[in-house]
Amino acid sequence: MTTSSTAVWSDVDIKMTRQTDGDITRNTDVNAIFNSITNIIDTIQGSRRMLQPFASNISGLLFEPLDEITARMIAENIIGSIKYWEDRIEITGFDIEPRYDEGLYRCRLSFNVIGSDEIEEIKFILSR
Repeated sequence: MTTSSTAVWSDVDIKMTRQTDGDITRNTDVNAIFNSITNIIDTIQGSRRMLQPFASNISGLLFEPLDEITARMIAENIIGSIKYWEDRIEITGFDIEPRYDEGLYRCRLSFNVIGSDEIEEIKFILSR
């Protein structure tokens, strides 16, 4: 049985969900880019054995005071890491909001895939 695919990029589903045949679901195109960005943000720098510098280096910043200064440092770190590790996109915006009552940061990353005018967006929460 052969299957044809027009996907430009593909990646294993980050949630490791399974298809009906038992294989792990794959994400394609922009969803593969979402996986990549999530991995860059969620991976602790130095934890990938064969690629020590991979990831953003925000884990220590999450234990700093929850304020605008730390938020700016986190934003700069995430933007720099994504620009370095993910060359398929162009970042169009990054918003980070400290939520003092909840002890976390709400983040929104806007980007477009290079060669496309469509703006994509990822929202995520960073907490200790």
